[in-house]
Formats: sequence, C-alpha cells, structure tokens
Amino acid sequence: MTTKGPRDPFTRRAYGHYGRLALWEGHEIIEMTSPEIHLKVSLTRGAEILELRSKKLDLELLWHGQEDIVRYREGDQSTQAPMGNFLDHFSGGWQEVLPNAQYPVDYKGASFGGHGEVAMLSWDYRIIEDLEKKLSVEFSVNLRRLPLRLIRVMTLTNGELRFDESVENLSGEEIKFQWGQHLVIGGPFIDPGMEIIVNPGEPIEVPNYPGPTYRFKPDSQSKWPTALDSKGNAVDVSTFGADDGTDGHIILGPMSKSSVTFRNSSLQTDITLEWDKKVFPYCWIWMVLGGIKAWPLWGRDRLITIEPFSSPVISLTEAIEQDKALVLGAHQSVKSWVAFKLSDI
Repeated sequence: MTTKGPRDPFTRRAYGHYGRLALWEGHEIIEMTSPEIHLKVSLTRGAEILELRSKKLDLELLWHGQEDIVRYREGDQSTQAPMGNFLDHFSGGWQEVLPNAQYPVDYKGASFGGHGEVAMLSWDYRIIEDLEKKLSVEFSVNLRRLPLRLIRVMTLTNGELRFDESVENLSGEEIKFQWGQHLVIGGPFIDPGMEIIVNPGEPIEVPNYPGPTYRFKPDSQSKWPTALDSKGNAVDVSTFGADDGTDGHIILGPMSKSSVTFRNSSLQTDITLEWDKKVFPYCWIWMVLGGIKAWPLWGRDRLITIEPFSSPVISLTEAIEQDKALVLGAHQSVKSWVAFKLSDI
C-alpha cells in the first residue's frame, strides 16, 4: 500500500512516476521522476530546473557553471552589475524568462535587469496528478514589478516533459512583455559531432554582438543550415564542433516548424524540444565553444542553448516599437506550451 509521508505531500512510491518535496543545498525542491527522466525543480529560485537527468544514460544533460550558484550559497556583491542580477545567479540549468529578454529596461515605471524577473523569485506549487503512470505539478509565481501571474504545469510521462503555461494580466491596464525559455545543454551529450536538426530553410538572423571571440557576422541573415562566419564566409552550423575558442548566436525565426533536435549518434539518443510557435515564433541558439574570455565564462566552457522566444534578440522597448511584444489587455491571459523529449535513435 502507498501512503503519503508526514511532511512530503507526494505519495510514497519508488517505481513508475513519483515526486518528492525536499531541501537540497539551500533550495526547496520538487523532484519529479519517471523511468526515463529525473528532475530537480527549485521553488526557492525561479522554478529553475537544477537537474535534468537521463536515467537510461545515467547522464546529466544540463550545463552548470559556478557550483556556489547551483547550490544557492548566497553572497553580497561589491557592486550592482549594469545588466542586473541574473548572471550573478546563473547556474546553467533551465530558467523561464519574463517579462523582458536579454537587455535591462524601464517599462511603465518599473525597472528590470536582463532576463527579467521570474527567474529570481520564489514560486508556489500544487500537485495536480500523482499517479504511477503520470506526474503533474503546477508551479506559479506573481511578478512583483508588473501585474502578471505565470503558471507552469509540468507533466512527466515516460520520456517526455511537457510545460503547459499561461500568463495572466492581473490588472486593468494593458501590459506588453517578452517571454521565453532558457535551456542550457552541456556535458558529454554535446561532444564534437553532435547534430543540430532544424527544418531546412528556416530563416536565420545573427544579432549585433561583435566581440573578439564571436563566430558569426553580426546583423547577417541566411537560411538554415548555413550562416555567415565573422569573415563573411558561408558555414554549415548543423554540427556542433570541437572547442575553437569561439561563441555565437543563431536566431531562428519566425519559424514555420517550431522544433529543434540535438542528436548524439554515439549515445544513440535525441533531445528534442517542440513548442507553440504562435507565442514563441523565434528560437535562440547560443553556441559556446570555449569563447567569451571575460566575465562571466572566462573561456572555460562548452555549452549550447535552445531558447524558444516571443521575439528576436532585442530589448522590450524595441519589441514594442517593432510590434513584436506580447500584449495582454485588462485581465486577459495567454497560453502556451513546450515539450522536451528524450528518444532513442
């Protein structure tokens, strides 16, 4: 017979799908487990996914940086970074980005650092389904500087993790915003030769990010799988190469087919992310192969991101000016979804 523990609200089960409420290295976490995937989700910081493990491969799929940040060991900084606090707390993993994207911004009297507000806040949770064949948990947060509420229902069924999400305007005022996901893959899964599978012909735009290690030509346009390198030469970007000391962004969109697959043939495994292209018509792919020799990476890291987004790499101010911001009228809401899948080749 299965029972609930005196403090843990999940059913006591160690087979099939099961959950657990726990404290881990300074985080209050929800663990979600299926026969294929194990997750740690931090209620303390942003409902950030701290661990996303393939149980079959016995492999952590996420990239992680500073261990003190992963483990939530707080410290006071000597000064405020102009971009905001996100990078001081960026441990890799998987974060939600709302209500603004890459750049700091002032909007309707509220100031926001880069990557928005929700990744820095504590979240609430509610168990929806706690079954042997399915586990579903609702995570939610109210923003403090805008009258928005974000709800994310995470459902785990075997090799798939699905987000069903909504953003609600809690006020009588019109609110414009950006929204996206920030999923960082690292470790052995992204060894040289990993394939990046995207619908051929999807439009590519490289943002204006000039720098000494930037791989691509800023403000250039092309179509998948070809981009222009820093010298203007056409290069195939569908294979993740060896570390060459570079970094760069590929911004896909607006996309006709909202799906990206990372294929590791040696591990015989695909990671596929699919999403609602009506809300997230763009996808940012950030490739770091030992580049960015200054703060925050110092040339030490190898990682790749999949980031479904409501806009290209522009500020919220620019998104509003270019009619690329999401808009909610008084007491309106918008729904979206994202699906992460592990599958055998």
